[in-house]
Amino acid sequence: MKKIIFLSIVTYLLFTINSSNANQNFNENLNKKVLKIGVLLPLSGEFQDIGISFLNSIQLALHDIKNENIIIYPKDNKGNPDESFKAAKELKELGIKIVIGPIFNENLRRLGEINNITFISLSNTTKNIPKNTVSFGINIDSQIIALKKYLNKIKVSKTLLLSPKTQFINQTGIIEDSNLNLNQVFFYNTSPKKITGEIEKLTKYNDRKKDLERRIKILEKSDLYKDKKELKKLEQKHTLGEVNFDSVIVVDFGERLKSVLTSFMFSDISKKKVTFFTLNQWFDESLFGEDAIQDLHFPAIDLKNLKKFERKYIKTYKVKPNKVSILAYDALGLIYFCWKSNDSKFEREQLYNKKGFKGLLGNFIIKNNLSQQKLKIYKVSKKKFIEVY
Repeated sequence: MKKIIFLSIVTYLLFTINSSNANQNFNENLNKKVLKIGVLLPLSGEFQDIGISFLNSIQLALHDIKNENIIIYPKDNKGNPDESFKAAKELKELGIKIVIGPIFNENLRRLGEINNITFISLSNTTKNIPKNTVSFGINIDSQIIALKKYLNKIKVSKTLLLSPKTQFINQTGIIEDSNLNLNQVFFYNTSPKKITGEIEKLTKYNDRKKDLERRIKILEKSDLYKDKKELKKLEQKHTLGEVNFDSVIVVDFGERLKSVLTSFMFSDISKKKVTFFTLNQWFDESLFGEDAIQDLHFPAIDLKNLKKFERKYIKTYKVKPNKVSILAYDALGLIYFCWKSNDSKFEREQLYNKKGFKGLLGNFIIKNNLSQQKLKIYKVSKKKFIEVY
């Protein structure tokens, strides 16, 4: 298979050459070629902090590029679909052809009505995307590809998929429809009080506990050395017997994810025999505080690049960024790369370059209005995120 060669956005962002030796006529011609980029973010209201972090990231990328012929036009959509539509029309009147944003999927609702503009949405949605929009977030499709490769590598064959009953149904459906080798799909109650009971039933905890008790009673009646030796080992256990899965994917986040994994620990499921996975967690360090989270695996972007981005952001703005705002940094880099590579002209078709691109997020290619990221697999171990694949 022909090896894919990725074009490097990072190279353009960090190593753009501005030659001071170019002649005056060249500079005059260059100055006529201006790249106008619209920015559609919630800069006021409930999601203002998120919007400002994304805008700062765009300005950070702009600073790294060091090209005065790029002009951004920020518009406040207040995190509202109608305001997004109104702001998008204003950007169209300015002659803008490419827009970074919006962040939230619901704000895409009317943007399909805006002709001659391409929106680089920072959402990770994979359904109902307008034809004039590219979903640039870390979507479920990219995560499935990474998970499948790793599951094949470690040769697990009986995967249990777990999802809450009332959320992430869309993502769960996509995973079910994928070609992951799923052994079973289970939807659990979102109440923390009920999760443990459901996991106990799922893992047949009571049956395995009774099996242990019965075996101990039998061994207690024996005087054989081997039986006494086995008895000593079993007295250290809580259950006896295996479960019918060797890997678990939990489609959840935050406290509920922690509750599910803790319930597996209480149900005496050995991490030596069962490998646990979840979806992209954006390196949530609150996972470090839970014993049940140890060895939890998840797909994610390049952690080293994320840390570089965070250090640069903190040095510039004196505050921590929203981690997801790295998407906006790469989005501006992507647009600039396409424009610069096409004699300072932006064409939507360039986004679908079959060779793909490379940004701080890692390698990616855009297909069918989706950014397909080449993600890595990390695991939580001793208060660190360790790259395993």
